[in-house]
Amino acid sequence: MSRKRQSLKAKLTTYKTAGYALVGVIVGIFLLFVSNLSSFDTNPALKATVNQLGGLLITAGGLGILWDLRGKRDIMDEVLEKTKTAADISAAGLDRVTMDWLDVPWGDLFADARQITVFISYGSSWRKVHWSKLQEFAKDEKHSLRLYLPDPDDEATMRVLGQRYDYTLEKIRANVEETAVEMAKLAQNNPADIRIYYRAGDPTYTCYRFDDKVLVTLYSHKRKRGGVPTLLIKRGTFNDFFMQDLKAIEQQSRPIALAELTGEAAS
Repeated sequence: MSRKRQSLKAKLTTYKTAGYALVGVIVGIFLLFVSNLSSFDTNPALKATVNQLGGLLITAGGLGILWDLRGKRDIMDEVLEKTKTAADISAAGLDRVTMDWLDVPWGDLFADARQITVFISYGSSWRKVHWSKLQEFAKDEKHSLRLYLPDPDDEATMRVLGQRYDYTLEKIRANVEETAVEMAKLAQNNPADIRIYYRAGDPTYTCYRFDDKVLVTLYSHKRKRGGVPTLLIKRGTFNDFFMQDLKAIEQQSRPIALAELTGEAAS
């Protein structure tokens, strides 16, 4: 237990309330004793009143002692625990958590961004769902997009991805190359600065960077479609980690000529 937490508990338990409650208990016991004296037998109503008052003081006093010595601490424990959790979430930068990657404000992310970085296995569904947003983003020459894909020429990488998605080697390679070609065509038909990179090694998560925000989607080992944890992260410790990881991914990747992907390379 931290010193700060101990200090808060010490301040809560002043024993003043417990002292007053103890006096009440003693008075209550005294009244119960007095109510049983023979002098009260001639006045049943007064005897009952004193007896009930004594019982009430004992009950209230006992509860007061219990509250001061234990109740306050239990509530403070709960408050401190929730406060700590909230502080951890704030420090990490978590802005939104969902099990459905579609349940994310994609429209706002695209509309507000000037620089987008995508690290993905192949992203056919993502590309198709957001193609109109990608086209709109690519129309602005001040915008930039970096796409990092697994290297389709690296057989070890393709085999790992094929096992992950339960695809054949040819199928997973075709999916990666399809995304690369589509994005290359988008780049050639629009003024935005769009670049494509291949990286040997299978991705352990999907990451989308929109300026200073990061959206991360985890992978499942079930080899079937379904909900997966998706985290929208603003500035914080988690954001720092993924920003640094994206820099490492860039260093591990090789740029691909757009003309090579679209088949327009000079012979």
